[in-house]
This record gives sequence, C-alpha cells and structure tokens, in this order.
Amino acid sequence: MSKDLTSLDRMVDYVKQLRRHTEGRRAVHIRLSALERHFREEHYRLFAAAALRGVITRFGATMFALPNADLVLITKDAHVDDIDPALNAIRRKMKDSSLIASLDPVQGVSDEFVVWFDLEADYEEFKNYSEQLSDLLRLGEMAPEQVGENSELTLKKVGGKKGSKGLIKPPESDMPVTTHRPAHVRMMPVTPPPKEGIVDRDLDPELLLTLTKALQGADVAGLLRKQFVKAILGASPPMAVVEHKFVPRKLVYETLLEGKVLGENRWLSGYMDDLVARQVLASTPSMTNEASLASSLKVTCSAVLSPAFDAFEKSLGKQPRSKVVIEFSAVDIIANPVAYQQASAMLLKAGYRLSIGDLHPLAFLAIDIEPMQAAFVKIALPPGNKIDWLNNKTETAIQNKIDRIGKARVILDGCAEPSDIDLGHLLGITLFQGQAVDPMISV
Repeated sequence: MSKDLTSLDRMVDYVKQLRRHTEGRRAVHIRLSALERHFREEHYRLFAAAALRGVITRFGATMFALPNADLVLITKDAHVDDIDPALNAIRRKMKDSSLIASLDPVQGVSDEFVVWFDLEADYEEFKNYSEQLSDLLRLGEMAPEQVGENSELTLKKVGGKKGSKGLIKPPESDMPVTTHRPAHVRMMPVTPPPKEGIVDRDLDPELLLTLTKALQGADVAGLLRKQFVKAILGASPPMAVVEHKFVPRKLVYETLLEGKVLGENRWLSGYMDDLVARQVLASTPSMTNEASLASSLKVTCSAVLSPAFDAFEKSLGKQPRSKVVIEFSAVDIIANPVAYQQASAMLLKAGYRLSIGDLHPLAFLAIDIEPMQAAFVKIALPPGNKIDWLNNKTETAIQNKIDRIGKARVILDGCAEPSDIDLGHLLGITLFQGQAVDPMISV
C-alpha cells in the first residue's frame, strides 16, 4: 500500500472514530489543488502546514496531507477565530494566485479555496464527504510525480452561507489548453447516401449496407460527442469524475438517413459499431482530462484488436494510461467473449482502465462483474415505466450488489430527468450520466 493511500485510509478511519466525539470539533479542507500548478508544489504545501502548526499545537488538531496536495485539518475546541489567522497567512503567501485574488473570504464560510465543517451539526455530511474524496483519489491513482498536476481531484463545498456544501469542478482558469491535434488526423465530413426511397424501417441487411457504404473511408470524428459522468452526493452540486466520449448510434442514423430506424438487430448494429469504433480510434481523439478524474472512450473489442488502436495508443504519448478508460458494451462482451479476453488483457497490461456499459438493471444482477476486471460499471436506465423492472426484491438486490462492488464504481447512465437521479440515490448510486446531469456536446 502506498504512502498516499495510507494517508487516505488514516483520514477515513479517524473520521469514523469521531462519530461519538463530535462535540466542539471542526474540520477545514484547504484546497491547494484548486490553485495554479506552481502553487501546488511541495514547498507551498509545507508552508501551509507550517502555518497551521500553531492550531495543531494549541488544540491538539490532526492534519492529513492528501495526494493531490490538499490538506484536511480536524480540530477540537478551536473556534473559527482561532483557525482563520493561519488561513489568512496561507492566502497572503499565495496572493498571486488568480483564484485567491478573486475571493473575498468570510470567516467560517466555505469558498473555492477553504471548506468548513462544524462536526457537531454536519458529522454525517463530513463523513460522506471524506469517504467520497478518498474514493475519488483512489480511482485517480496519482503517481508521486503527478501530484500537483491534477487540480480536478478534489471535492469542494461551496459557500454563500455557513453550512452550505457542494461538489463542483475546479476553476476553468487553470485548465491546460490543447493547441493542436496530431498532423496525420483528417477531419473529413460524413457523406450521407442518397435519401430518396429511404423511409422509416427496421435495421436490416440492406439498410446496413447503405450505412456502411456511407461510412467507409470517412472520418467519423465529427460525430463524436462528450458528456461528463458526475458524482452527486445528496443535495451537493455535481463534480465531474469522467469525461466520456462516444458516437451515439442514433446520431449516425440521423446524420445518414432521412427516415428513422424503427428497430435494431443487435448483431447488425454490432457490425456498424465495430466500423465506427475503428474509425474513431484511427482519428486519435484527444483524451486529456483537465476537468475530471479521467477520460473515457466507447469502442468495441474488435476495434481494440485492430490496427486502428495502434494509432490511438501512439497518439496518447506520455499521457498516463490509468487516466484513460476504455468502455465496452455488455452485449459486445457477451457476443465476443474471446475477443474481450484478448482486448482486456492487452489494455490492462498497458495500464488502461475498463468500463462495462449498457447494462440493463436486471442484467447487472445476473452477470458476474468481477471477472471482467472493470473499474466502472454502467447501469443503463431502461425506457418506459420503472415498475416494469423494479420491485422491492429487485431494489434490495441492486443495493446489495452495489455495496459489494463499491459505490465509486457504479454509474447510472441515461438520466434524462432529475427523478432518475433520485432513483439512483435510492439504489445507493452516487455517479450519474445523462442529459439531466450534463448536456451531450460535440467534441
């Protein structure tokens, strides 16, 4: 176990031990990770820790140094007035930070740099906050040489009044900008086929032939869309966890056909998915994740085993593969178990993470997830009324399985309405994707 993970374990264990000892205790989360990169260097963290030493000495406070450069201080019998002078010293040291300069701090009120908790009133929220912070940092798997380069790996509570909490993204001002794409990438438009005679119909071999002819030789990167998977804890504002990139099959149909595809043959649509995935990989999409823990790309087993993946792999350069999640559809895995075994072994050896998507809730219960070695599992909300698949027995079974797998790994996908998020919370889910969580936009 690494030193960083040990610090997270100690923090979570310590917070749990405080359940019956919250009287007079406060917690402060100092978010150095929200500042510009050079303010996250070790000597700034040492200065911040030294500034808080007086509080530690006088009140027997406990401090935890997190792997993303943040500090968490938990005190007993220290008033806000006792802690705030040390925080002001830290702010003065880092006054050249654009974030610090933009803030007008108020004692005891959370802002983008400092997060306050009164444990007597907010113990359960702080416990959940610290556990989720620990889970997200574990998923980030930050190597020591990367500490200070990932300001996104931080939960934060937004203020405005005492006691207001939330999880939000880091300030955009500190996000690196990708200035160019590899020179060999060509962004070619997709040429629709002649639309005369194409009417609403099922996806049959003839229609599949029409679609594949239109897609052959075209770079479908223009159809690539992205959407954040976000952590939502209670009433807290969402925090971006994974930036997911994919080509919606419906968008392919809408772009290439005048009529609608009424029904799909999963085997025929799987062939088209392979073709699209190979072309997406060959276009070497950017997988930077400045505003989230990781980035992900939906592909197929066949595409990963094709030469197109070699171009994608080369385009990543020195980017940590642990920050890149490769997503496969559950149907693709079940239809191609040998191909998945080969593709997943290759990806895991290279350091990538895996995600299993498109799982119906009942399929989630039926399938043994662990042998797939996936970091994330996506439960796709079925269309129609939830009473068609959800009853008391199913609800309990899903809750139990999520507890076994780990809440930091399960994502509820297809959240179109806020009520879908409420349903996810009922099932014990804290990670969500869909239009109600984040609008789908062009890459």
